[in-house]
Amino acid sequence: MKQALFCGCWFTSLGTTALLFFWSLPISPFTHPGTTANEAAIIFFPVMGIRWLALASTLFLLVIAWGQYLNLEVVSVISLIIFVLGLHFILGIINVAIMNVWLSVEPIKTRTNNAVYAGIYFGLPIFWLLLVALLMLKITY
Repeated sequence: MKQALFCGCWFTSLGTTALLFFWSLPISPFTHPGTTANEAAIIFFPVMGIRWLALASTLFLLVIAWGQYLNLEVVSVISLIIFVLGLHFILGIINVAIMNVWLSVEPIKTRTNNAVYAGIYFGLPIFWLLLVALLMLKITY
């Protein structure tokens, strides 16, 4: 049951990241000069929320699985869950801030700046997804 929930949340995170990438294609750096973001960009936030909640669920299940794998005490597992979810929250806030800077309308933005912002915006959740998958595969096999 935990494995099915983990896979469902993992693929939800991957799918929402792909959806956000697809929606970002008309924006610079993917298209030059690219369209400027307007009020319609608010749709990014609920999808980002779904992505980060699904990723938080995978992290939660991963920490529980590692706690069982290492025979940790319950207090240690709870402490580790709080630490990992706190780190996940901080990285989520950084991701929202990067998205805000990337989509904001500033007169001094270059394509290179937008490429760096987009790379961080998409790279951070992809890094988490790959790390979580790798750690769960280590326990499973």
